[in-house]
Amino acid sequence: MYKWQQVKALKAQGISIKKTARRLKLSKNTVRKYLRSAEPPCFKSREYEKLLDHYITPVNEMLEKQYIGTRIYNELLQMGYTGSLSSVHRYVADIRKVAQLKAKATTRVETAPGKQMQYDWKEWNLAIGGTPVKIYIHEVVLSYSRKKHYVSSLSITTVDIIRAIAAATEFFGGAAEELLIDNPKQMVITHKKSGTIRYNDEFLRFCGLYGIQPSACRTYRARTKGKAERPFYYVQEHLLRGLEVRELNEFDRLLEEFTVTYNARAHSDLKESPDDRFEREKDTLKRIPSVEPALLYNRAVRTVSNDGYIGWDGELYPVAMGYCLQSVRVEAEFGKTIKVYEMGGSLIAEHKARLVDKGIRPVHPEHEERNEVYRKKKESYRAKSVRVFIETFGQTGQIYAEGLKTSVTANMYWHIEEIIEYTKLYSIADVSSVLAECIEIGAYHKNSVRRLLGCRAPQSSPPEILNEPYMPSPVDIKRPLCAYKVEVAS
Repeated sequence: MYKWQQVKALKAQGISIKKTARRLKLSKNTVRKYLRSAEPPCFKSREYEKLLDHYITPVNEMLEKQYIGTRIYNELLQMGYTGSLSSVHRYVADIRKVAQLKAKATTRVETAPGKQMQYDWKEWNLAIGGTPVKIYIHEVVLSYSRKKHYVSSLSITTVDIIRAIAAATEFFGGAAEELLIDNPKQMVITHKKSGTIRYNDEFLRFCGLYGIQPSACRTYRARTKGKAERPFYYVQEHLLRGLEVRELNEFDRLLEEFTVTYNARAHSDLKESPDDRFEREKDTLKRIPSVEPALLYNRAVRTVSNDGYIGWDGELYPVAMGYCLQSVRVEAEFGKTIKVYEMGGSLIAEHKARLVDKGIRPVHPEHEERNEVYRKKKESYRAKSVRVFIETFGQTGQIYAEGLKTSVTANMYWHIEEIIEYTKLYSIADVSSVLAECIEIGAYHKNSVRRLLGCRAPQSSPPEILNEPYMPSPVDIKRPLCAYKVEVAS
């Protein structure tokens, strides 16, 4: 190229062909050839005929059958091929490389306003209060304006996805005609190579109620969505990476602020902000239908334990004690809020999902109150028995009760009730007199009272005396053996 340029330059200076050839060390014929050519010279490699060229057609047929290189080589040997195995391998590698490049070729599809929206989600480990917690970021984007809506969840069920898409339609003020998705099991059960798709019934019901047409991209080929963009790159690098929050509500607030900021910035490809393009798209979106939430979000049935708890995702949550051993319905909103409804549909409890104190039984708010009522009731029963004892036996009873409290401690109430029962058999005066004797000798026990009362005549004879069963006098029940005589016929 340099010598061709020099020949042209020297000719322009009026240098002769002979002097030009001598200066550039070229032949005069070469100088003349360069002067005649209007275009610069180009290198042309010499073409050689290869032994494999005569077998290209059978080789391509075997490649369609997915034969490996050595198999192709052995087949060619039987056809008379005399070349090397490496030549076959090089040809096969070149063909496959071209096929791979063709497979990566992607066409962009730009949709009209209101025609399409896309959904996807990303898993991320977020530090909440110093503890890493797995969260899921849901993204719904309008294909025309690129306006996005983000929301997070602690679980990734079909209901969570439906909630995320429904929240996005409320954010946009409407829904696009088509919803483009990947092939997660929460939405797509089967997607065959032939293009036959079987959607999840719960997801399909949501699409039907909202009038949205679902469309799953080809399996293992997300680029068939028609956009070569990384949907979560910006939120990952500008918000999620290195983020630490004290509680989940703080992250939800930051994600909401990020959504507003993202939609207001100019899109790198469109050179226009999503908010500006959305002004041309919002009127083309379909109106959000009024749908009964119970039709969208199934509520699981749980039975409240006898101590007022329900189990959800391996954790316990308290419910009003009035629903013990009854069936209730439970709904988890994005895995963050656990709502409990009675079977009639009324909300009876709401709890935040437990992220830190897992495996620990939470304190039931009614237990301490009920236990306090029980303690007060038990103390009132005991106080009543002491009051009745003192009212029955006067000052003697009061002195004896104080002695019982020191002598038998916690069992004093049982002793008091047993002694009061003695008044059903003996007169109050006799029992009071015996109590006075027991005080003198320091015998504070109901058995001491019973033994001393045994020396006194009872005023009645019930079938049970002093808590001992009444035994009547023995009766002679002997009978002669002839009573058991059996007559035998001869």
